[in-house]
Amino acid sequence: MSPVPSMSSTLPSLVDPQFVADPFAQLAWLREHDPVHWDEALGTWFITRYEDVRRFFSDPRLSTDRRLARSYRPAPPESWLFHFEQSSIISADPEGHRRWRHRLSAGFTPRAVRRMDQQVRDIVEEFAAPLRGQTGEVDLLAAFTDPIPNTVIGRITGIPPYPGDEARFRSLAQQMMQRFTFFADAAKIERGNAAIEELAEWVMKLADERRQTRADDLLSDLIHGNAGDEALTNREIVVLVAGLVAAGSETTTLGGTQVIRHLLKHPGELARVRADRSLVRNAVREALRFDFGSLAAVNMRFATEPIELAGQTIRPGDMLMLSPASANRDPSVFPDPDRFDVGRDTRDVVSFGHGPRYCLGANLAMQEMACMLEAALDFLPEDARLVEHEADWEQIGIMRRPLRLVVDFGPERRCG
Repeated sequence: MSPVPSMSSTLPSLVDPQFVADPFAQLAWLREHDPVHWDEALGTWFITRYEDVRRFFSDPRLSTDRRLARSYRPAPPESWLFHFEQSSIISADPEGHRRWRHRLSAGFTPRAVRRMDQQVRDIVEEFAAPLRGQTGEVDLLAAFTDPIPNTVIGRITGIPPYPGDEARFRSLAQQMMQRFTFFADAAKIERGNAAIEELAEWVMKLADERRQTRADDLLSDLIHGNAGDEALTNREIVVLVAGLVAAGSETTTLGGTQVIRHLLKHPGELARVRADRSLVRNAVREALRFDFGSLAAVNMRFATEPIELAGQTIRPGDMLMLSPASANRDPSVFPDPDRFDVGRDTRDVVSFGHGPRYCLGANLAMQEMACMLEAALDFLPEDARLVEHEADWEQIGIMRRPLRLVVDFGPERRCG
């Protein structure tokens, strides 16, 4: 028996293209009138108010384990997808999640963090250098915001460029991430499953090599750096690192693209950041608050016991989608929320979650996006102009993903 539809049941489904393309007016309506909204087509509760989203991130009555869903069908036991579903940090209970994070700390010592910081800066410079003095139209997603996160996560983990083909490595990571996008179509799920198998076998081979010969990378740190703790098995290493590769590439690409896009759409705010570089990190947080891929940054949870909220009864096994996109525009927390303001107080944004399951890669992602923005401020001419077309976007489930970020750098500039 499905929950009783709310008064807003006649509104478009969460996957309706018009809603996905520009959801904010409807999100505002839902926050006020139907903050615990049942989407009949998708069979999920959609949670929109800031206080509920933030609290539910760490509510012990909710789990991130997809296996609790009524519609869950296990993957074939011999597949890597099965191991991901059974053993990943996302599937772990609270105590298992705490142990995972503790074991991960071996890869994030002060020395390792300093190494990562320099790697990020070096990689951003590699891709920024060719853009200085550029003229005409340039697709910054292809030339800048897409390759950087993938190169960063590959170099940090110690995974070399895919043999002879870096583009293949990026494709695997993206296909894997898109496979887990909520309500992706069957073709993307099939491609993602194949990418998981290929990427996992690759990481397994590297883990074997690192056990024999340690290198100065995250993979080696995780294998050799847990003195006094139960050692991570190769299978656990694969599940962990392949997940980091997928999440650390696609999501940071989306974030970095949105940061540059929103600043170009708000030239007054871009001028503020140019004039005061101390605003860079806050500008990144504000761009993610304002619109991080619209609905893309939802967080899925499953109820383990009955929950009463806003006149609705959430039953065990029900799926909930927590919406940071809506929470980050809740006027009870962010005054004038539909205004893009790089000087806004962004301390309460929930783009990376909240509580014990706060995104493990948040600091690295912020560092990458801040470095990308710093570089963009140097190579973008002051009269650079965003060139947007509807064909520059694709919809994957409830996510609206940019395919291009075309910027007109202007005509050739001559000195003297």
